[in-house]
Amino acid sequence: MDLTVKNLSVTFGDKKIFENFSYVFKEGEITCVLGESGIGKSTLLNCVASVIPYKGEIDKDGGVSYIFQEDRLVPTLSVFKNLELVLKGVDKDKKSRKEKIDEMLKLVELDGEEKKIKAELSGGMAQRVAMARAFLYPSEVLLLDEPFKGLDPSLKGRLIKTFVKLYEKERRTVIFVTHAIDEALLLADKIIMIKGSPAVISFESEIKAEKAERNLSDDAFDRLRKKLLECWEQV
Repeated sequence: MDLTVKNLSVTFGDKKIFENFSYVFKEGEITCVLGESGIGKSTLLNCVASVIPYKGEIDKDGGVSYIFQEDRLVPTLSVFKNLELVLKGVDKDKKSRKEKIDEMLKLVELDGEEKKIKAELSGGMAQRVAMARAFLYPSEVLLLDEPFKGLDPSLKGRLIKTFVKLYEKERRTVIFVTHAIDEALLLADKIIMIKGSPAVISFESEIKAEKAERNLSDDAFDRLRKKLLECWEQV
């Protein structure tokens, strides 16, 4: 089912982050929420995940998985044990859990690394474990809070390809927040830009091109990038 946000209102102190904000996130699509730092992007995710109080309604089906900017792995546990943590509550069969984890490790190209702890992993490997963990949990909704922020272009490109591969396998409903326009152009089915206080949608666009075939140097992407930049710079 679609994830519906209706009349969402959130206030921190005297600052209104959202006031009667409404939007429908389509089932199985990646919706990118663009906006400057502090505008309320992460607040929106936290409301969807029900980790902060809010007024209004958020209708969703099933659980929620999160991919953060930080990998948030348990440093003393192996890769395998970190992944197993999200399955123990939903799959009591040890053999079944191992089969799921082994399959996921192959998908993220980490098979053979399951005994390593976080200190033995590169930053890119740790973030792939975090992606695997999010997709292993049987949620209907996946929340991405700037997971590619601060990465060098080569590593970012590899991680985006890994994410697309996992997403294409299951097609969950994804809300992806970022301030990086090119990340949105590479991943989104829909892009919304939020601005102001309280935040409102100032721009919305749909991208139909297949994610694996997107070339940001194409004229269509260049035109959309320019529109997004123009909207971003408007007061």
